[in-house]
Amino acid sequence: MTEFNDRPLTQFAATMAKLMNVEIPKQADTNYVDEVIKAVKEKTGKETVDKMLIYNPDAIGQWFFEKYNHYFEPLKPYLDIRVDYLTAFPPKTPVCFGTMFTGATPEVHGIQAYVKPVITIDTLFDSLRRANKKVAMVAIKGQSIPKIYANRDIDYYLLNYDKPVVEKALELIENSDYDVIEVYNQQYDDIMHMTHPKSIFAKKAAKNYVKYFVKLAEAVKKYWAEYNTFMTFAPDHGTHREWYGLGQHGKNIPKDMNLTHLYGVNVKK
Repeated sequence: MTEFNDRPLTQFAATMAKLMNVEIPKQADTNYVDEVIKAVKEKTGKETVDKMLIYNPDAIGQWFFEKYNHYFEPLKPYLDIRVDYLTAFPPKTPVCFGTMFTGATPEVHGIQAYVKPVITIDTLFDSLRRANKKVAMVAIKGQSIPKIYANRDIDYYLLNYDKPVVEKALELIENSDYDVIEVYNQQYDDIMHMTHPKSIFAKKAAKNYVKYFVKLAEAVKKYWAEYNTFMTFAPDHGTHREWYGLGQHGKNIPKDMNLTHLYGVNVKK
């Protein structure tokens, strides 16, 4: 993979806002991914959905998705829309998730390195709350998303690691009335840094992301059957192997910068 993708990750926030029929965050790129809106309309008859499940698996780049595409086969029954993005630079977790949920470039949202200050500009979470949407963030405590998006008028469920995060999200899908649930997992990123992006252990972690998403999607099918629900498998950046052998990310290279997101709609019965 030698070419950079054209579509900037700044378009994610406007696309999600449009699907939820809420205001695009104030400093966001107002361009949205038109083919996503069209695909939703084809499936549901409308350009908007009732609920949204945003699954954020850390560090799965487009090259990994394409090289090990068979790992992602179990996602196909749920996610049939593919969008390729160019992530924010530098491709570090808080920088990229800062862009994903504000729709703004790092210069605008303020995170331009591996630091985790609270973002002060408008975000998708704020926009959803202005429209009285009920929002849950289910993530690993101390990690980028809950730190940079702290102090919002949303419900935070912060747990120790990926499995408890997914278990809590499953519980919320079954027993709550949230309009949007954001779920963050990080095992592949952790193991890739300790080994390398193609290690046996890293590959197993990527397969865990797929397994966890399928559980969440099945819960949506069962418990949110009366709602049109938009679902995402939306990573933040890619990875590469450094000269000293370990996995890393942060360079302006296609392996780190190119992303594939998978989207789908669970159409109400």
